[in-house]
Amino acid sequence: MKKLLIFLIVAVAACTNQSNTEQQANKTAIEEESTAAAPLNNGSKWKADEATKKNVAELAQVVNDTIYADATKRMQLYATLQTKIDTLVKQCSMQGAEHDALHVWLKNVLKDMKELKDENDEYNEVYADLKRDIGKFNDWFE
Repeated sequence: MKKLLIFLIVAVAACTNQSNTEQQANKTAIEEESTAAAPLNNGSKWKADEATKKNVAELAQVVNDTIYADATKRMQLYATLQTKIDTLVKQCSMQGAEHDALHVWLKNVLKDMKELKDENDEYNEVYADLKRDIGKFNDWFE
């Protein structure tokens, strides 16, 4: 009886570890997607919560505003986008694989934001990258 109990404990622990391992593998696979390829959910778009969709639409509206095409507006664009991203993060209620996919998308946007803040980078290129990467949200999520 004692051996059976030990066996059951080990079996349950193995299942739990396997489940966590599979979850981590899924998260890692999503995170390792290249920026060129959309990390889709088995060929379908991920589901985004309403707050995230609203906040990303606001980000897109900011980068598509022609006022920011002027390089002298670099820091104003940065500050406005940072405020919008902070709101996005605070209001997001996504979980699981969808949340992991959102992090991949956000990682690309944050990379662009870092380059935007670095005034040594070519503004027009950074601005185009921001527009492209923010726009990818609609390619990856519904």
